[in-house]
Amino acid sequence: MSKELAFTDDNDVVKYLDTTTAFNLALTADGVAFDLTNAKSILVKIANDDGYIMQQTIDLTTVTSPLGGTLSFPINQDIMNTLVPDDYDIEVWVTMKDGTQAIFPSDGTLGFSIEENLMSDTGEVIPTITLNDFQQQFDDLSSQMENAVQNVHKGDQGNPGNGIKSANNQYQLSDSPVTVPTGGWSDTILATTDQLPHLWTKIIFTYDDGTTKETNFVSSRGDTGSQGPIGPVGPQGKQGNGLVVRGKADKEENLPTTGNNQGDGYLVGTDLYIWIDDSWQNMGSITPDLADYVKVADMNNALNTKVNVTDMRKPASDVAGIEEVNAKADISAIDQLKTGLTNQVSTLQNQVDNSAVGTNLLAGTAKCDFSLNNNGGTQTIQKYDDETNYIQHTSNTPTDRIGPWFPLTPEAGRVYTLSADVCGNGYIQGGNFHYEGGDDGSLGRIDLTNDWQRISNTFRVNTVDGSVNWIIYANNSTLLKIKHIKVEKGSVATDWCPNSSEILTKSDDSKVAHLSGTNNFDTIPTVNNNPLLLASSLPSDLARTGQDANFTAKLQKSGIDVATTTDVKNAVNTATSNVVTTDKLANFTAGLQSGGVSVATSDDLKSVENSAWREVTNSNFQGSYLFRDNQDGTATLSGTIYFPAPTQRYNGFPDFVIPLPAGYSAKGDVYDWDPTYTIMRIRDAHGDDSTILTYYPGNDVHVYAYGNYKLTDAVISMYSPIIQIFNSSSYTDAQKVGSIDGFTIKITKA
Repeated sequence: MSKELAFTDDNDVVKYLDTTTAFNLALTADGVAFDLTNAKSILVKIANDDGYIMQQTIDLTTVTSPLGGTLSFPINQDIMNTLVPDDYDIEVWVTMKDGTQAIFPSDGTLGFSIEENLMSDTGEVIPTITLNDFQQQFDDLSSQMENAVQNVHKGDQGNPGNGIKSANNQYQLSDSPVTVPTGGWSDTILATTDQLPHLWTKIIFTYDDGTTKETNFVSSRGDTGSQGPIGPVGPQGKQGNGLVVRGKADKEENLPTTGNNQGDGYLVGTDLYIWIDDSWQNMGSITPDLADYVKVADMNNALNTKVNVTDMRKPASDVAGIEEVNAKADISAIDQLKTGLTNQVSTLQNQVDNSAVGTNLLAGTAKCDFSLNNNGGTQTIQKYDDETNYIQHTSNTPTDRIGPWFPLTPEAGRVYTLSADVCGNGYIQGGNFHYEGGDDGSLGRIDLTNDWQRISNTFRVNTVDGSVNWIIYANNSTLLKIKHIKVEKGSVATDWCPNSSEILTKSDDSKVAHLSGTNNFDTIPTVNNNPLLLASSLPSDLARTGQDANFTAKLQKSGIDVATTTDVKNAVNTATSNVVTTDKLANFTAGLQSGGVSVATSDDLKSVENSAWREVTNSNFQGSYLFRDNQDGTATLSGTIYFPAPTQRYNGFPDFVIPLPAGYSAKGDVYDWDPTYTIMRIRDAHGDDSTILTYYPGNDVHVYAYGNYKLTDAVISMYSPIIQIFNSSSYTDAQKVGSIDGFTIKITKA
C-alpha cells in the first residue's frame, strides 16, 4: 500500500519567527483519504540535511475531519524557537489504537522552508545552529588555525602580551533563542523548562591589563527521542507453583502456620496473603472482593447436596462418579485448561469493563422516562404498546432540526454508538444524530418513511461541555417518531436493551428455597426456627381476619343477635329519610309556607329580577330610559333621551350612542344600505333630509343620520309602536316617513 503526504493548499513556506502560520496536510493511501478515526497519536517529525531535529505532537481534538485524512500542523513558538531559516523535511507518523503504525509518505519526504526575516541578524548574538553545523564550523576553524601556525615565521620581539587572566561563566534561562536576556545571571547551570527552553551562557574574560570582554552563547533543549528498539528476550523464568486460594481469615494472626504449600492463598478482608518461603506475604488489596466467593471444595459439597439423581436426564448407571473422572483425567491438562480459561475470562471481563459493549448507558428508554427537551415542533409521549412509548414531534410546516435533545455526560476521546427506531418524514444525518461535542460519525443521509427503521451512528467524542447534549433531529420534517434509544460505548451497534439498573439480578442462591420435585420443598419451611403451620392442618371453617367469612348460622354476642352492616344501613335510612338538615338541599314536594302564605323560591325571585324594568343613565345623553330583558333573547327599550351633541361620527355623519346595561350586548351587523335597518326619514328646518339608521357593533346601540352633516343635537323617543327621532330645533317640522314596531333589539347576555 502506497502512502502519500501533500499540502492541501500548496503553502510550504513560512517567515522566520512567524507563529501564525499552519501547514495543512492531506494523508492518503493508494490515492484514497486515510481514515484517522482510530488514531491513537499523530507525530510530525522534522529533519534537515544534517539529520533529525525534533518532532511535534498533533492534538487529536483539532482533527476536524478524521474520515477525510486531513490535519493542521501549526508552526508555533516552540518550533520557531528550535528551527532557523533553512530547508526542512517532514514525515507524519500515525499510531493506531491496535498498535500498528503508518508513516507518510512511503517514498521520500515532504519539504518546507523557513525564510529569513529582516531581523535575522542581531549583532553579536549567535543564532541557533544544529550540532552538525557547529561541529563542521569548529573543524574548519581548527584546520585554518593549524595551517596558519605551520606557515608562520618567527618575527621580531613583540610588545608584552595582554593575556586572559580569568574567565567566569554565568547562566540565564530565556524563552527566546535570539534576544540576549536582561534578567539576573546565575553562577550555576540552570535546568530548562517548557516555558524557558533556552539556556544562555555569558563568558566574562578578564585580561592582564584589567579590561574585560563578554561573549554570549545560547543552547536549546531538544525533544525527547523516539523509543528505542525492544531488547532481547530474557532467559526462561523459574517454574512457578501457581496460586490456590484455600480460604479466608478475619485477621492476619489467625492465618494457619502449618500444613501450607508454596503458593497457597488466604483472604483477610480484601487483602490477599500468599505462603511464600515458609511465611505469609501480604500481596495487597484485590478487586473484586473475593470474600463473597466460595472455595472449590465447598462448592463441590454443595453441588453434591443439591444434585438429585432422579432429576438427571440420564440414568444414574450412565453417569460417571467423581472417583472415575479423577482416575481417568489428566490432571495437569485440566489445570492448564483451567488456567487458560481463567485468563480468557479475565481478558474478556476487562474488555467488557473497558468498552461496556451492549450496555445501554441511558436509563428509562422503554417508556421514554428520562430528561427530555424539545428543539422544535410539538413534543408528546405516545403509547406504542404496553411495554413501550415513543417520542413524537409534529409541525404544521416542514422544519429543520426538529426533535428531542437530552443530557448524558460521555468521556472525551472515546468512541460511542447512538441508535434508535425512527419513522415519519424528512431525513436524518450524522450531524443531527450524535453528541454535539463529537464528530459527525459514520451515518449518512437516512430518509424517513411511515415504516419503523433502526438507525445507528458511530462517532468519537472530542470535547465534553455542559452546554452540549445528545440530539436526534430531522430536517425538512413535519412528523418524527423515536423509540428504543440506545447509547453505548464502542463502534458496534447492538440490539436495544434497557439500562442495567433496570434489569432484575439473579437472587442470592442461599436465600432461595429449593424444590426436590414439582412444587415440593425438601423440608418444612420455618420462620425464626418455628415450623410453618400448613393450610392442610387448619380447620376448614376457620374464620380469617383478612377475608370475608360467611356465617351460615347466626352471629351473637351474649346471646343477642349481632346486626349486619345491611341491617344497620336500612335502619338508618328509614329513620332519616324525611329529616331536613342544614348541610344539604331539601325538596318540599308539598310546598313551603309561612303563616299560610307560600314562600317564594330563589328561582322565583331570580325570574322576577331578570324580567323587571331597570333605569339606564349615561353621560352621553340627558334623561334616562328603561330597559327590560324579555327572557327570549330580545330586550325592549322605552323612554325619551336628549343628546345635546352627537356622541361621535360614523362615516362622517352624526352618530348617537345608546349604551346598554352591563352584561348585555346588542346583536347585529352594520349594513349601511340595508333597508331593514332604516327607521325613518326626516327633514329639518334647513330643508335637509336625513335617513335614520341603526347598527349594533357591540355593547351599544348606534343611531346615526345618514346624509345630514348639519344635525347638531337630537331627541330620541323610544315608545311602542314606533321610535321617533327629531331634530330639536325643528321638532314640529319633522316629517315621519317610516317606522318600526316598537324598539325591541336582539341581545346577548354575558
